[in-house]
This record gives sequence, structure tokens and C-alpha cells, in this order.
Amino acid sequence: MNSSTSAKSSSNNKTSCSFEKNNQNQIHKLQNKYIFESSQEKKKKISKDLYIETVTDTTIFKKFYQFPFQLYKKDPNWVAPFWYEYKDFFNNKNPFWTHADCKLFMLKKNNKILGRIAALIDYKYCETLEKNIGFFGFFECINNNHYAEILFNTAQNWLDLKNMLIMRGPINGRVDVGCGFLIQGFNTRPCLLSSYSPPYYIQLAEHYGMKKTRDQFMYYIDLTKPLPKKLKEKAEQCRKSGITIRRFNRLQTKKELNWWTDFFLETFTQHWGYVPVPPSEVKTRFGVKQIRWFVDTKLFLIAEYNDTPVAYIWSTPDYNQLFQKMNGKLAPYQLMQFLLQKQKINIGKLPLIGIKKEFRNKNIGSYLNHLTLVEMKKRKYRGAEVGWIDEKNTAAHTTIAITGAQLYKKTRVYDIKIPHH
Repeated sequence: MNSSTSAKSSSNNKTSCSFEKNNQNQIHKLQNKYIFESSQEKKKKISKDLYIETVTDTTIFKKFYQFPFQLYKKDPNWVAPFWYEYKDFFNNKNPFWTHADCKLFMLKKNNKILGRIAALIDYKYCETLEKNIGFFGFFECINNNHYAEILFNTAQNWLDLKNMLIMRGPINGRVDVGCGFLIQGFNTRPCLLSSYSPPYYIQLAEHYGMKKTRDQFMYYIDLTKPLPKKLKEKAEQCRKSGITIRRFNRLQTKKELNWWTDFFLETFTQHWGYVPVPPSEVKTRFGVKQIRWFVDTKLFLIAEYNDTPVAYIWSTPDYNQLFQKMNGKLAPYQLMQFLLQKQKINIGKLPLIGIKKEFRNKNIGSYLNHLTLVEMKKRKYRGAEVGWIDEKNTAAHTTIAITGAQLYKKTRVYDIKIPHH
């Protein structure tokens, strides 16, 4: 297909699917609590004993959620997602669904679940990239190429009906929610906000014909070793330049979040997978709604110049050390155990750092990293994970290298062209 034909096709498809999306979302909002709900149950027979079941109500959705518990029951590294987070994400009140749509599927054999997949479209993502790219996500499957192929075909067929030209994934709706199959670093538990999957998923994707589109890197900083002198020197240079550092003010959470959400949107515009959304939607991400209660103010630092925020770093203890023991439950007992044991966490996580464009290359990143790592060393943390960082974000890789961090995990997002029927 030549470029002019492609552009025309994309433009026409974008118009038609935006129209369809608006109609569908209005119907969903009027009738249903969850985006996947439907009045009609759908089962599609694949062969004598294989069939695809579409998630159409909360009973089937619960089985969709529970399947990984069976798949990973012998995996010591897997961390179960919280049931309440799953429900919240697919709830129609999630502002993400004002510009997105999805369908959830399970592959069954004699009523036994063999795998699951979600087909998703973020129309703002399509508009931002000016390409009709749909996602597959929430993928889990036993190690069988045939079963994986059925699931991938099912997602692809639904995306084809919606005029998508490419299927990209795994992306669990939004890039920041979770993306990529793990391709390196299978021997440790995933830290907070990190993707995890078994090694054979790579083979399932590539056997189907998927091709790499982007890798994400995660680094590990060994905090049992002294911090590099170069990091301290750059931090000191930045301090002398007039940059001041303060902590996130928990007592003024609303005021802090008002500037931070705008700041986040501004500083992440060039990041891979970025989609422009209203600040109200950003506030539904990263646990922002609950930030007043769990933010660690010594690890959420704000850099200011002339009393104006110019950068921030939001780090956390690696709560996955405790979340793994909670096994997806968040009842009073689990909350009590969490509060009693959170001082035992010995790994840190550095997931988010943002610097205003005009203040980049001024060592602010090194200053924030240094202060954060000094605090983590005070707590006797043995290490910290950084990331993920897009493989092409050279500035971030350069800044992280100054901390002495070592690349230890990678995830990969794949693309495949959707054949039109």
C-alpha cells in the first residue's frame, strides 16, 4: 500500500470508528456498570471441544480475572493483581472508556479455561499517532501455539471489524498500565508497576508472526555498594546552581496534584505511547486517588527554581514484596498485615521522573536520583529498580548510567498487520 492510499484509508477508518465508539460508549454508560457487559452471551465454536467465550457479565469476568491464579500457581515470582483494581479499570466510570473500547475473550475446552485475551482500542492513541492501531492485552495462555493462535485471531478479528490496521501488544489498555512480554529477567519477582510473563510467551507471539516494535528497559541499582562519586558531584553542581528540593506536601494533596497532573502531561509529551488526556484522567492512574494515604513523602521530591516546580521524582518502596503475600485480596486482615510489615520492605522503586524541557541537561535528574538513593540507603534497602525506560529514551539512559545502575530486565511490545477480510 502506498503512503497516500494508506493515509486516506487511515483517515476514513478513523472517522468511522470514532463515530461508532461514541455511540457504543453512550449505550454502555446508560445501561451497564462495566464496559464489557452485554445482554447477550456469546460463544463461538472453534472445533469439536474448543470454543471462545466472550465476557459479558461479572460472573464470567471473575473467571477471566482468576485464570492467571491457576496458570502461575507454581511460579514463585508472580504477583497477583488486586481484584478491586481490575473492577475499577473496567468500570464505565473510568474516564479511559470515554475514548476507548474493548472486548474480553476466554478460550475454553470442555469448560476448562486454556487462555484469555482482551482486544482494546484507545481512539485518542489512534488520533495521536494518526494510525489505526488496536491493542491486545491481559493475555494469558498455557504453552500451546494452537491455543495462542486462536486467542490472537479472536482479538485481531474484533479489531478488524473496528477498522484497525495493526494489532500491538501486549498493552493492557494504556501503556502505563502494563505493556510488553518479559524477554529478560525471569528469575526475580516483578517490582511495583512492572510487567511479568513466562518465557514461552515470546515464542507464542513470534510463532504467530508478531514483530518487535519497541523494548522497555529496567535497571537495578545495588545499594549495598557506595553511590558513585560522579553522581554526588553532579548533584552538588545542581544544588549550587540555585535548584532547591522539597518533599511532596501530604497536607496539601489537592493543591499538589493540581500542578503535578499538568506537569506530568507536559513533561511526558515526547514519551513513547503518550496520549494527551484531561488531568482528571491522569488522577485515576498510578494510585493517585489514594495518594494522600500511602505516599512516602521522603521519596516524592520536587525540584524548584525561584519557588516554581521544574522537576520531580516519585519513588516508592517496592510494595510488591507485601502485595505478593496478599494474593489479590485487600480485606481488613491484608491491610493490617500491610501496615505491620511495610517497614520490612528492602527494595525501592523509581518509576516516575519528569523534568521541564528548558531545565533538562542541568543535572537535575542526578540531583533527584542522588537524594532518593541516599534516603533508600538510610533505610537499609539492598537495591532499587528503575523504570521502565523506553529503549530510545537516550537522555534517561544516560542519567541512569551515572547512578551505577545495571540493565537487568527487558520487556517487548509487538506489532502485527491485520489482514482484512
